[in-house]
Amino acid sequence: MEIAISASPQVAQKHLVGDNEPPPLTFPTSLFRHISPALYLQRHLLHDPPIRPNGRHPSQQRDFTLTTNSLSHAHGSAVVRTGDTAVVCGIRGEILTLAPGDDYAAFESYHHSQNPATYGCGSRGSGGASWGDLVVSNLEMSTGCSKKYPLGPPGSFAQTLSDQIQELIRVSKLIDLTSLRIYAQDETMESSRRPIKGYWSLYIDLLCISLDGNLLDAAWYAIVAALRSLKLPLAAWNPIEERIFCDRSSFHPISLRHNIPLVATFILVPVTRPPEDAGPEDPARHRDDIVLNDPDAFEEDEANETLTIMCTSINETEGKDTGSHETRVRVERIEKIGERKLGKPQLRECVDLATQKFAHFMKVLLREGLN
Repeated sequence: MEIAISASPQVAQKHLVGDNEPPPLTFPTSLFRHISPALYLQRHLLHDPPIRPNGRHPSQQRDFTLTTNSLSHAHGSAVVRTGDTAVVCGIRGEILTLAPGDDYAAFESYHHSQNPATYGCGSRGSGGASWGDLVVSNLEMSTGCSKKYPLGPPGSFAQTLSDQIQELIRVSKLIDLTSLRIYAQDETMESSRRPIKGYWSLYIDLLCISLDGNLLDAAWYAIVAALRSLKLPLAAWNPIEERIFCDRSSFHPISLRHNIPLVATFILVPVTRPPEDAGPEDPARHRDDIVLNDPDAFEEDEANETLTIMCTSINETEGKDTGSHETRVRVERIEKIGERKLGKPQLRECVDLATQKFAHFMKVLLREGLN
């Protein structure tokens, strides 16, 4: 008896060739996806036009929803959901009191290097911030968010992503650290001339409650939205008590940089394309890479390159004749993981898609009243 196996993105069939010609046995698509995930993804991308297993086009991103002020005990919070990836961000502020002789300029520098022998973590003031670190972020994976991350201590993925987010906050200078100052209470002096007595230290806690790929983008959107909604109590130094007091009946926002930076993640998936006149077994078949925007978990497992672009808007110009609006962006940072070479056309495509993603997110912030 001879056995012939044929597979397609829709169905994999096993044909038994014999005297009686029995009907073929069929396998569901989900089984073929588990047996050969790389081939399953490639067969979809070789369609004309290419289509991903989730039904999206290669350049199409998932719809996302945004809700702010969801946590009543946090000074700022946001919940972001992109497809089946959901992230909760809560920000709380704690007071950091300056000691005599402290240099306030060191607290307001993203690039200040702390001396671990002198200033250990948690040794500075009531806020527990280390020297030069007024903004601390942390990401955790909730139990059941994905079958890849069972119950237990934080794994390497969560720790690596936490470090990446902290680095993006630092290099982008997302928060104006001068807006975290706490001044002495002196009505006879202007606020800008009052002595600085302390700072607000911000603790950004991220919790992934559902994971289906591209966690970095969802986490960053949640951070930006939570910071936009952040309201801190009005705090001032009381010279009589020699301590900082908060007026919980008055709140104030913090200042972010004028042009908010956003991130967009892409992956490159290798596919084998035959020339137009070549057969399926022709050695002239060649490899190519297809850029996928906003990948899900299945696509991330089959990617050989990951590209993250941080960009910010330059300005919005209005056409004189057409009245159309054009959003221009400036690329501030590119992170690439992988060994394959990324061509200029692919990079240009990623930048254009990041521009569209930027404009869409800013519209969502405007709709939420966080512009």
